[in-house]
Amino acid sequence: MDIVVLTETRDGYDIDASGWDAHVARIEAGLPEAIRAFVGAPWRYDFQDPRCLHDARLQELVIREAESVAGRGNEVVLVLEGAWGGRIELCYQRITRLRLDKSGGPDDGFGDLLVEEMVPADGQGFQHELAFTEGSILLEFSGFSEFRLDVPVRDAAAHDRWDGISAAPAG
Repeated sequence: MDIVVLTETRDGYDIDASGWDAHVARIEAGLPEAIRAFVGAPWRYDFQDPRCLHDARLQELVIREAESVAGRGNEVVLVLEGAWGGRIELCYQRITRLRLDKSGGPDDGFGDLLVEEMVPADGQGFQHELAFTEGSILLEFSGFSEFRLDVPVRDAAAHDRWDGISAAPAG
């Protein structure tokens, strides 16, 4: 992580996201709409907001490849169970790097998501790093879309649409 700092303490972890808003202000003009909305969301590091990814748990990681005119493209779909319930789905296209590191035992999952950071990568793409209590996921990609399904939020209008990205209907 380059912007958000995770420090292990005697009582758990300390997360310092104080530099995040300044980082987003520096880069947001050049970001694609879906990435700009995701990295600049005001709830991004608000640990009291159910849309915040902190403490979410990995439910599913899907890797897809399919033939197209451009070649054999790939996509990764990451499905998380939100800390407050519900389902969060992140979809990455044109993957150039995928790294999974799992530190727990064979009967341990990845654990709770401690912190995540999406930043521009060297070259044309982006990097999303997710640090869990028992492992990590690193993706480098150039296409991104985000969907939230069945996430409990404070008002019904926010469930159907938030920060400029349409949410897929629950179901």
